Amino acid sequence: MNTQSEAVSTIMSLLFRGFYSTAFQPIVDTGTKVSVGYESLLRGPEGTLLADPGRLFNEVGYLPEDTRLTLDRACIDSAVRTGKNLPDKTLIFINIMGATMVRMTSMLNEFLSLLGELQIDPSRIVFEVSETTNRELTEHISAVLHLLRRAGIRVALDDIGVRSPYLYHLLYLEPEFIKLDRIFVKGIDRDSRKQDLVHCMTNMAKTMGARLIAEGIETEKEFDVMKALGVPLSQGYFLGRPQPAKQWQLAGAVRCPGSAA
Repeated sequence: MNTQSEAVSTIMSLLFRGFYSTAFQPIVDTGTKVSVGYESLLRGPEGTLLADPGRLFNEVGYLPEDTRLTLDRACIDSAVRTGKNLPDKTLIFINIMGATMVRMTSMLNEFLSLLGELQIDPSRIVFEVSETTNRELTEHISAVLHLLRRAGIRVALDDIGVRSPYLYHLLYLEPEFIKLDRIFVKGIDRDSRKQDLVHCMTNMAKTMGARLIAEGIETEKEFDVMKALGVPLSQGYFLGRPQPAKQWQLAGAVRCPGSAA
C-alpha cells in the first residue's frame, strides 16, 4: 500500500464488508490452570492490512486518528458480539486505545445497551489500556473511569514495563489487572534477575489492589516459575493459542491443557 489514503480506503472497505473476526486467548489461574478470562484479538484475512493489527494500532502516522478510532470501535463491537459465546462468567479482556477510552463518556450508554442486548454482565468486561497511552490522555482517562466502574466495567493496564512510566499509570488508573510484558517472561527459568523483578512486581500489584497477569508464557518451565513466584494469572501459547469463542465454549471454563494448542 503506497499511500495513507489507499490504506484507509482498503481498511474501511474490509470493515464494511465484515472481513474481520475476533479470536480469544485464555487467561488462567496460575495455581489451577482454570480459565478465568479470555483476551480478544483482531483477526483479518491473510494478505490484507487487517492481518497486521500491531501495525494498524501502533505504527505512528500509518493511519489517521479517525480511522484508528473507527477500527477500534469495530474491534470492541466484535469482541462483545462474539464474546457472548465464551464460557459463562469468564472475563472478556478487550484492548482499547486511550483515545477511545476518553470518548467512552459519549459511547457508554450505547455500549451498555449492547451488553444488555447480548445478556453480558458489564462486570465481565475488562478494558485493557495500552501502556503507550500518553500522560495527558491518562489524566483524561482517569476522569472517565468512575463512570465505567459505576457500571461494573473493569480496567487492566497492558504491557507494563517497556515504554511509558507505568508507575504513573498505576497511580492514576488504579487498574484491577496489570499485564506484564512478555519480555520479562521469556527465558525467566534461566534468568534470576527476571525472577526477582517478577516477584517484586507481583507483590507491588497486590499492594496496589491489582492482580498481575504474566503474558507470553511459551514453555512449561516458564509457567512453573510463574507458579513458584506466586503470579496469580498467566497467559501464553503454552496455555492455549487464540481460537474462536465457540471453540472455548465447547471446551468450557476448564483446566487448560498446559501445552500449545
